[in-house]
Amino acid sequence: MIGTGSTGVQITAELGGKVRQLKVFQRTAQWILPFPNVRYSQLTRNALSRWPRLNWLGYWFWGWFFRFRFGRATIRPGFQRRLVQAECRWNLRLSVRDPKLRAKLTPKDQPMCKRLVLAGHFYRSVHKPGVEVITDSIDHIEPRGIVTADGALHELDLLVYATGFDARAYVRPLEMIGEGGLSLDEAWADGPMAYRSVAVPGFPNMFMLMGPHSPIGNQSLVPIAEDQADYAMWWIKQLHEGAVRIAAPTEAATKEYNESMKAAMPQTIWVTGCNSWYLGKDGLPELFPWTPETHHELLREPEPAHFEVR
Repeated sequence: MIGTGSTGVQITAELGGKVRQLKVFQRTAQWILPFPNVRYSQLTRNALSRWPRLNWLGYWFWGWFFRFRFGRATIRPGFQRRLVQAECRWNLRLSVRDPKLRAKLTPKDQPMCKRLVLAGHFYRSVHKPGVEVITDSIDHIEPRGIVTADGALHELDLLVYATGFDARAYVRPLEMIGEGGLSLDEAWADGPMAYRSVAVPGFPNMFMLMGPHSPIGNQSLVPIAEDQADYAMWWIKQLHEGAVRIAAPTEAATKEYNESMKAAMPQTIWVTGCNSWYLGKDGLPELFPWTPETHHELLREPEPAHFEVR
């Protein structure tokens, strides 16, 4: 297993103790918040089917939970941040008794500076017989297995990559061409930017879900996508009814929005000294520096004055 991010941790948690031998190659230790992965009983599933309103109750509760805890802990100092950080340190200290293994699994940065990993039994799994955490860097991979920088060959039958993804792909690999022949790659040559995470100047009638500076570091993806989809549908309705033929955010409104986000970044946990995929070319996080409620309000009702409408 190469990787100890969110995906690597989840796979390791399931494989540990179920295979004869598991070697986990870790480049960077991650803080892990204990979080249960509850299995719903048949009785619960029947109840949710019979009384659909119960689904709404769960949606409301978990939405409030994420907004109240992570939505605030990441963007400003306070008791929510201290609580989450204490839980991560407590989880590591109590779950990993072996001091050598604990040293390997202890990150150098603050909890939540990088993407926080939620997992219930990762630490238990790496304690299982046959599981080994390897922190030596990988030199190369050959047919027999992995060779680390110290020259050791780690033979294997199966190699699992959990090595990340292109966090800045957004709508790509689609090739988007805006007005005047400008491509999206050219518009984003200095880094991805957007108006309120959903639209880009010079690209009329183009709306995105999970665009640049979406609050993915402090909110569930589900309500983010819902707010962005509602916003896009408002404009699509105007286009469908003929009230508008072309709409794109202005350069001025987009620049003002992005400058205000940059000014708010110093209060966030993401600038406390770690090297993460959250950071853009300018060293600032490409995330949303305010509460999830603020993102909802920004997308609740479009401001046509911020758009070039024809």
